[in-house]
Amino acid sequence: MASDIIQTYFIDPIWQRSGYNTINTVVYAVIALVAAYAIFKLLRTLRIRIDEKFVLYIMPFILFGSTLRVLTDITDRGMIGGYRDYLFGLMGTIIDSHVYDYSYFTVTPGIYIVVGLLTLASVIFFHKIKRFDLLPWFGTVLWLSQLILLIPAFKFYSYGILVLALALVGLGTGLVVLKHIKAKSYFPSIVVFSHSLDGAATYVVLNVFSSLENKQFFEQHVLSRGIGDVGEAVFGPGNGMLLFFLVKVAFATLATVVLEKEENAEEKNYVVLLLSIFGLAPGVRDLLTMVAST
Repeated sequence: MASDIIQTYFIDPIWQRSGYNTINTVVYAVIALVAAYAIFKLLRTLRIRIDEKFVLYIMPFILFGSTLRVLTDITDRGMIGGYRDYLFGLMGTIIDSHVYDYSYFTVTPGIYIVVGLLTLASVIFFHKIKRFDLLPWFGTVLWLSQLILLIPAFKFYSYGILVLALALVGLGTGLVVLKHIKAKSYFPSIVVFSHSLDGAATYVVLNVFSSLENKQFFEQHVLSRGIGDVGEAVFGPGNGMLLFFLVKVAFATLATVVLEKEENAEEKNYVVLLLSIFGLAPGVRDLLTMVAST
């Protein structure tokens, strides 16, 4: 019985590329919360200060994970094979290594575990050698090493610009609210930008790009699909994810308002980091997926 549940709700969705269902969404969410709490306690035990600088230092690792995921998508669709001669033949070597093949370690939830462990190990290492300032540089090198491999596939830049423009509109909304409540810091607005980017990318990919370029994409997340269905009724067929964008902006803005009341700076910054990850990671993946047309 248990094995059938695991097969149906966890293993099959991975290999059938069918996205998330209610069961695995809840389980993954619980695991993520437990892991987040454990990591927070570990950082406190190691006396690693969770300040605004720490949050910014982690950002390159988020970009690294999202870009790595898109490379897996390209490989899975056979697109990467057309770039074997790229970088003086290095791409061919990488393809033959099968490092980007679709597997438990290169798709959700495995990729979150791999990138998460790599990030945590990096944080601990640079803290131990007392060169924490090198952490963002290491993360940036990891990210750029993946981004360079994607460059030959980039094609639809105009849609990417549209996503960024909408994300900035969402950010502007958040900043106006923070100014209105006379927030002590505008740093939490990074949460607004992250979720605005996710909402904007989802809307543009599913309702604009797919229609104009005749590409086939679908929303993998259960809650997002539900919001999109409601959006169809509100904004009409083909515009459902516009509601998702608006909900994302509203949620993130409300979150920044709530965070403004948090007195513990480290807890506040850690929540900012977590919320940013859950917006930025899928947002960057969707953006790069669209621009590379995978």
